[in-house]
Amino acid sequence: MPEASPRHPSAQRVDRTLSENGLSGRVRELPSSTRTAAEAAAAVGCDVGQIVKSLVFRTERSHRPVLVLASGAHRVDEAVMARFVGEPITRADPEYARTVTGFAIGGVPPAGHPAPLPTFVDYDLLEQPEVWAAAGHPHAVCRLTSSELLRLTRGRPVPVVPLDAPTVPARAWVTFDCLGTLVDWRRGFLDAIRPLVRGASPAATSALFESYLVEEQRLEAGPYLPYREIMVAALRSAAGAGGILLSRSDAERIPESIPQWPLFPDTRGAIDGLRSRGLCVGVLSNIDRDLLDQTLRAHGLGTTMSVTAEEVRAYKPSPAHWIRFLKATGADPQSVWHVAGEYAYDIPPASRLGFHTAFVARYREAPAASEADLEVRDLGELLRSPLGGVTGAAPGSS
Repeated sequence: MPEASPRHPSAQRVDRTLSENGLSGRVRELPSSTRTAAEAAAAVGCDVGQIVKSLVFRTERSHRPVLVLASGAHRVDEAVMARFVGEPITRADPEYARTVTGFAIGGVPPAGHPAPLPTFVDYDLLEQPEVWAAAGHPHAVCRLTSSELLRLTRGRPVPVVPLDAPTVPARAWVTFDCLGTLVDWRRGFLDAIRPLVRGASPAATSALFESYLVEEQRLEAGPYLPYREIMVAALRSAAGAGGILLSRSDAERIPESIPQWPLFPDTRGAIDGLRSRGLCVGVLSNIDRDLLDQTLRAHGLGTTMSVTAEEVRAYKPSPAHWIRFLKATGADPQSVWHVAGEYAYDIPPASRLGFHTAFVARYREAPAASEADLEVRDLGELLRSPLGGVTGAAPGSS
């Protein structure tokens, strides 16, 4: 439910900025101060890691302002940030911060400044489903999803503290979505559901599938639930809406059948071809860990690492999968290609994080205003593309 309209002029300015970006009713005014991360977390009832600290720095050589949006659980390491900024930085004094942002320290929002600021966003914030940022003064905050924070600020995701040593180092990576990219999601689902809805016409079965997709997306946008539970709930809801009686035990057979769903004919050759060129292959999937492991094992797909919704407790298009991948590998997003056959779930978030993206038009064409760097009809065409020629160098370098 939208919050009441803010009264403080500074909070009203932030409220207008958010509304102009399609984020109306997000500002909340509080009776107590939220000047520190701990105060803000206590006031809104969240973990301190969900608090966005808007910190203004000044570059030491070029004297430019830099805005770092850090998790409330972190103290920004200026040496780490200097690598991304390109020169050493120093924390700005309150007067300078107010001049460049238009707001006093303690109330600096992530956007809505007199002029856009070079902005860096803490990896850890982008693993959170929801974050809270200052909204103009110390008694106002605004609620954003991690995806909204990234879109609103157009900031560059970075670690603001040293990362642990990469667990899977590599020269170059290609990551894939699984269902609809490597596995024929539509065929597998329909083959699995037909025996359970005997008597339903082909048109009714197809309508059930489309209705299921809508229900699945709705549930994935809510509080985290395991993928099995989402599949069962979405399937039973879609079946009921279509006048099809489907018991829970029957619905539970569908997620368990995923490891037997067929690969696309070009999948194995593409994975083997990329690996033979020295590339590491990852899979970023919205399904549960055991279902993904069983699927990869059943089809003999050799991958270097994988991330599932179960680990990050979020579903794409949340950026959490990609952030977990970056933290595990230490990779630069601009040295990674992400490949997906479902556009909305994968291409926009990966593109905004700085990944090179390839859309595989398995089921439909990309939208007219596509953000993908490359569009192919299948993975065979992908292997023949510039991406297929990458051998341990940055995308586009071959």
